[in-house]
Amino acid sequence: MHRKTIENWFILLILSIIWGSSFILMKKGLISFTYLEVSFFRLIIAFLVLSPFLLSSLKNMKMRYILPILIVSIIGTVIPAVLFAFGQTHLNSSTTGMLNALTPIFTLLVGVFIFEKKWNKEKIIGVIIGLLGSYILLLPSSFKMMDTKYSLIIILATMCYAISINTIKEKLKGLTSLDIAVLSSFMSFLIPFIFVLNNGITKTTSHIYNNIESFYYLIILGTICTSIAIILFNYLIKRSSALFGSTTTYLIPIFAIVWGLVDNESIESHEFLGLLIILAGVFIMNYNQLEL
Repeated sequence: MHRKTIENWFILLILSIIWGSSFILMKKGLISFTYLEVSFFRLIIAFLVLSPFLLSSLKNMKMRYILPILIVSIIGTVIPAVLFAFGQTHLNSSTTGMLNALTPIFTLLVGVFIFEKKWNKEKIIGVIIGLLGSYILLLPSSFKMMDTKYSLIIILATMCYAISINTIKEKLKGLTSLDIAVLSSFMSFLIPFIFVLNNGITKTTSHIYNNIESFYYLIILGTICTSIAIILFNYLIKRSSALFGSTTTYLIPIFAIVWGLVDNESIESHEFLGLLIILAGVFIMNYNQLEL
């Protein structure tokens, strides 16, 4: 196995750990903040972390990148952030993490039907196996506990991720991973900033101060799980493939379940069987990409 391959899988693992932890962080943030506050504060914090690089990234911005950056920032960042936080007001963190594993199948479909990417039977089989593993994770008891409406909201968020992933790979090849993260974060910052101005800066600051313990979770969510993770993710996509990058969402449920156990969420034995099937799907789907 080549060094680049090992590095790709290492980055994949780190991203899976980071994003697998994001669901429990959102859960803790939702104790004191609304779903809009959780998602918007997260995006504001992420931009503040990346803001020192804004001027240098703007210098690399060209007209042909404006639409793709807007797609990545709005469809791939703002909308999913809101949808995940909203869905998690009724779903536990481990279940949300499991549903997130649907991203690769939509990444493949968007890549094939919109971006005219090639596909082979290994990719199709791997995605189906991974999806089957995710289905098993949710059955039998977990599915009965879920409100279908909120599950569909999470699935919609994964579709948004799929569009963003393919856009980064196909339309932003001329920008570095840092530039993509900074520019998309800047665009994603504008809507939350207007939200804060509308609510009143003094009122918002007071609300944060009175719930500072919950806000600490949002700081971690915005800093590590958003800004740093976005840079790593964009870097991974550019050096491998959109499909390979999206398979982080097959590993994310593992860490989402671990955090769920730590937080006394109910996790059943059949869910661990689903995890093994998911890992098998990851391997099969990426078997021909191991040299990427």
